[in-house]
Amino acid sequence: MVKLLVIIYDNEKKLKMLFRKYKLTFNAMTYGSGTASKSVLMYFGLDEIRKSIYFSLIPSRISDTLFHELETKLKIVELGKGIAFTIELNSSNKFISDALVKGDIEMEKFDSGYELVVTIVKEGYSDLVMSAAKKEGCGGGTVISGRSLGSSRTVFMNLSIEPEKDIVLNIVKSDIAKNVMKEITKEAGIKTEARGLIISLPISRVLGLQEESKVENTNNVK
Repeated sequence: MVKLLVIIYDNEKKLKMLFRKYKLTFNAMTYGSGTASKSVLMYFGLDEIRKSIYFSLIPSRISDTLFHELETKLKIVELGKGIAFTIELNSSNKFISDALVKGDIEMEKFDSGYELVVTIVKEGYSDLVMSAAKKEGCGGGTVISGRSLGSSRTVFMNLSIEPEKDIVLNIVKSDIAKNVMKEITKEAGIKTEARGLIISLPISRVLGLQEESKVENTNNVK
């Protein structure tokens, strides 16, 4: 089984060493920015506004060992260091399967209790998405600048869609995911000025999230 590994972390040198060690070649990197207020940025591993976001395809057989190194060597579990999570993929093309899945064994599936809510909106509407998400208990997130294919606006379901996009990533607890999506749809959905498209993906494993109450307690220590 192939998993998508997503890491929000700023030490590129350490990550490259880790990727080389496990011979991970299907990798990509982009930059994102934190959307949370400063009081809760650390809750989502975003102690700074700008963050590096890494994507890698990994075979499930190395998941346990890889997460152990992310926890013990990269210290992602420490408050403010970053976030790492995986999403199980249902299928991949033959080239990837031959490279990653060959000889793999069926691993026990994890249920982290979290989901990744992905919202794609017109550029400049990410704050509206976060405002809606916060109403349902979401503490923060990350924004990636993107662009739809094509050089000009397109029409979908009689609605004009602009090419410049903000991609908002929110990790939320599974029990509030539907409410978060409903509120985002209400405030920034496809029928609003934001023209938002919203999906959610189950997270099989996650490192780096801290309970918001712990952050508040830490901030209150004098």
